[in-house]
Amino acid sequence: MLVAVEKPRTRNTEAVSFKVEGERIPEWLLGIVREVYPTAKVEDGDDRIEISSTDWYKDMESRDTPARTLKIMRTAAGLTQKDLAKKLGIAFQNYNPLERGTRPITMQMAMRLADALGTSYEMFYKEK
Repeated sequence: MLVAVEKPRTRNTEAVSFKVEGERIPEWLLGIVREVYPTAKVEDGDDRIEISSTDWYKDMESRDTPARTLKIMRTAAGLTQKDLAKKLGIAFQNYNPLERGTRPITMQMAMRLADALGTSYEMFYKEK
């Protein structure tokens, strides 16, 4: 937590500038500072970080493949690979490589998958 006070010098007062930092600043002290210096800045230290800039996010995004997304969406829909292949009108042998990632998902197939699973084709097809 951080409390910062910046009060410029006026005709009748001296300039005031100080900071109080700590894990927990007592409420009574915060109350006094706020009463004496109503313009004091109080920050709780809960800085927000853009998640897409974190190493964790970048690692997870690199693992997020269309094949992995397909498997997650299929299982969430309660379908087996054979069920979804049948819904798509293709043989299981043609479907399985899509989910394993050994066969790329084309735009046309992404649209068929999206229709069968009730989602957007963008879940399975990312333009480069």
